[in-house]
Amino acid sequence: MSAAEPSVSTPVPGGPAKLISCILPDDGRDRRLLAWLRDQPGVTRANSVYCRGHSVLQETSARHGRLPEPTLVRLLSLVVETAEANGLFERLYVQADIGRPGGGALMMTPLSFATPFLLPEGVPDEPDELTE
Repeated sequence: MSAAEPSVSTPVPGGPAKLISCILPDDGRDRRLLAWLRDQPGVTRANSVYCRGHSVLQETSARHGRLPEPTLVRLLSLVVETAEANGLFERLYVQADIGRPGGGALMMTPLSFATPFLLPEGVPDEPDELTE
């Protein structure tokens, strides 16, 4: 292509979406939720990472001027199409058992744009070591 020829751009698929973030205890619930989320409509991406939590899931105390001892928690993040976000947020609250003491926290924020990530057909589910 020469500099005089106009470039043809291909539009990027995607659109407005919402980011749902869930702080969970490190008890394997994040893996079960990821397996459950795979079959939920509107989920564009989902990921779970380890984090250090300070007084996130349980009450704690510390000496004056010092941070409390951190606990290991999981941060589950998922991108959801705007149309599906509110319904999935409510189902995720129940599925993750957020309402119990120490069950976690759930937040939702808008995203101006998200590109979908689709798995190819025939990709098998990962085995769940916690239930096998």
